[in-house]
Amino acid sequence: MNTHPISISKIIHGGLGLGQLADGRWAMTRFTLPDEQVTIAIERKKKSFVYGRLLAIDKTNNGRIPPPCPYYGDCGGCDLQHASYDLQLTIKTDIVQQLIDKEFHREQRPAGYTVSGALGSPDQFHYRQRIRLWVNKNGDCGFHRHRSHDIVPIKACLLARPELNTALDQLRGQEGFRRLVALTGELELLWNPASEKVTVIFHLTRKPRPADYQAAAAMAEQLELIEWIFFKGEAFPLTNALSKKTEAAKLEITYPELCGLPAPLTLGWETGGFCQVNLAQNKQLIQSVLNLAAIQPHETVLDLFCGAGNFSIPLAVKAKSVLGIEGQGAAIRSARRYSELAGLQNTRFEKSPIHQACQQLAGSNTSFDCLVIDPPRQGIPGLSRELTELCGSRIVYISCDPATLCRDMGELVTAGFSVKCIQPVDMFPQTHHIETVVLLEKN
Repeated sequence: MNTHPISISKIIHGGLGLGQLADGRWAMTRFTLPDEQVTIAIERKKKSFVYGRLLAIDKTNNGRIPPPCPYYGDCGGCDLQHASYDLQLTIKTDIVQQLIDKEFHREQRPAGYTVSGALGSPDQFHYRQRIRLWVNKNGDCGFHRHRSHDIVPIKACLLARPELNTALDQLRGQEGFRRLVALTGELELLWNPASEKVTVIFHLTRKPRPADYQAAAAMAEQLELIEWIFFKGEAFPLTNALSKKTEAAKLEITYPELCGLPAPLTLGWETGGFCQVNLAQNKQLIQSVLNLAAIQPHETVLDLFCGAGNFSIPLAVKAKSVLGIEGQGAAIRSARRYSELAGLQNTRFEKSPIHQACQQLAGSNTSFDCLVIDPPRQGIPGLSRELTELCGSRIVYISCDPATLCRDMGELVTAGFSVKCIQPVDMFPQTHHIETVVLLEKN
């Protein structure tokens, strides 16, 4: 086996350490840290770079710590547990900066912006409100290995809330669970902050039968921690296993204090619908959006990819009006419900594909003082012209993928916006993933 000594210069997008081989090719290696000297073996070759497997650490970064999870290195979920939390935040801030430097070459870099240090999460472990587990042919639940469909069975996940791990342990002791999990490709566990109980979703490989409903009812009766059980599959919709109805349960959280809002704010979502998995850090994310948007009482807001109103509802407390647009009907129902619960009369939520809605709004010469955009991982390609027409003053862009964010920022800068502030927010400690909030002003 050929081995190669390299020096790690930095951690790049994807959580990989970057170093250079003696022949000049770049090597990318997992589980390394900046300024470390390591020995690697080449696993895969590309034209101008290689992927290496870490064999030895010859010089260690002072921020290296023993990873606490027994599955670390096998499970593909975490890739930064070997770094202290302060170092994780530095790495994530640097990753955002690297991607911006790559998108905006020095002579083209937009003037006036700053990249702030990543906002740390209140909880570095046990922060996830929901987890999705894969099930192997033996009925074992776990996560995929890195770059593999192989499943690593787990007993508990250090990122999941304690209630989820307790529920998983209790379920394993149930005969009904063993029956259902044998018919399941995926298993979801969700914690409801309002009830402090757990909802379970079995992704079945066939339509549920009477015996399946009986097994679910027996589990719910015997396990006090389990609030709801649902069945879901490609051939049938989300179905309440306890009532046999195709209706989702409501989960919700109340934030008592948020950016000077006059009353506690309750936000909610339906079972199976999207919500931020780190609910404590979500408060800081909302706070960042409110701070950068700086909405005044006379201003109007367009919230694209509004989801269940995570940003729309707190923004509406301060704005003249808010229009939220989202493609998922369940999210729109939740946004309307919790907007009404907050006593707001200045919100409107519409279900529509985002590109289509933007084209229609721009075609009607409608504009808004502030646009808030929180797209999925693929970002907003091809929307810069419509956003320029719709935006009267500024855009607050929330992204879960800094690579597509930088691509979209490049399009918006070309269309006439200036980047004023970039705030990374660590929603996913122990992983390389990072949320980023950006303020752009129209020139």
